Amino acid sequence: MYVNKRIWMFLAAALAVAFGLSDGASAAKKKLTYEEAYAKCKSIMDKEGAPGTSTQANVRHTRGAACMKKYGYKL
Repeated sequence: MYVNKRIWMFLAAALAVAFGLSDGASAAKKKLTYEEAYAKCKSIMDKEGAPGTSTQANVRHTRGAACMKKYGYKL
């Protein structure tokens, strides 16, 4: 019974530490401004060579929108 209680206490402590560290890590990340996120996504699209003219412009728009959503913004 004592060993079982130790295991549960260890698991509870491990979960508390894991959740505590994840909150601290997400709080340390600074959210990019809209302009910074747009510039970063545009540079990614340019670097990847996403098509941006005529009939394939929708591909670039869709990929750019997904990138902006990753940073928490909508187009």
